[in-house]
Amino acid sequence: MRAKDKGDRMALDHWQSYHEKWSRLRPPLRPDADVVEAFRTAVGAGIHTALLLGVTPELADIAPDLIAIDSSQPMIDHIWPGNTARRRARRGDWYALDFVDGSFDAALGDGVLTFPHYPDRTRVLLREIRRVLRPGGRFVCRLFAAPEDAEPLERLRDDAFRGAIGNFHALKWHVAMALVRASGEPNIAVERIRDTVMHLFPDRDALARSTGWARADIDTIDVYDGSAEVYAFPTRAQYLAISRDEFATVHFIEAGRYPLAERCPLLVLEARR
Repeated sequence: MRAKDKGDRMALDHWQSYHEKWSRLRPPLRPDADVVEAFRTAVGAGIHTALLLGVTPELADIAPDLIAIDSSQPMIDHIWPGNTARRRARRGDWYALDFVDGSFDAALGDGVLTFPHYPDRTRVLLREIRRVLRPGGRFVCRLFAAPEDAEPLERLRDDAFRGAIGNFHALKWHVAMALVRASGEPNIAVERIRDTVMHLFPDRDALARSTGWARADIDTIDVYDGSAEVYAFPTRAQYLAISRDEFATVHFIEAGRYPLAERCPLLVLEARR
């Protein structure tokens, strides 16, 4: 098998199996009620049509007429709460949306700017979102933004065992952000995140006993095993720099009180009128 073919297969498998771990995910990987309410406020009360990138079920009813687009049929089949007269989901390509210009009052997504390679593919995605928004329409996205100065990996191990990290999913993002800040490169292979977590915590049972975290939550890290996916964790400043190329106004909204919420603001972008 050629390397490219093998990589394509592994990347596909990542999303084919991701839904199996969905019930174990907690904030920051999923939005809580406070974040959903912040989304509603940010998109505005007067919207009618909305585009949802991905099938985040917590956001499925945020607009009277919503279309969700996801490239993974297993995610649609297993995570989407079902089509109704107000909402529907289908497979599609975020980077080449099958909608005419100005089709939506708003677009939204939860963590979706983590998936395109920064900055090139992020630019492509933002340009495509701006195209399908009406003038003055808003794109609201919850970010996973790395801090300017992340803690060293060695401290993360101590922090976890002394109860300073809220849950295992927050730990994963702490590790990812520490790695990207140390390298100066916002893009990181998810398999490296897994390998680093397992290097820091080789005894999963000991980690579970010490923290009180469910072993099943810790085992969600294995969805990254063998994956060819690359995630991006830019800083807020890096998000601002790239967003201003396509949108008239850009600002952040702080939302939620869950573990790592301070690194997960809503990015609110408004299309030029």
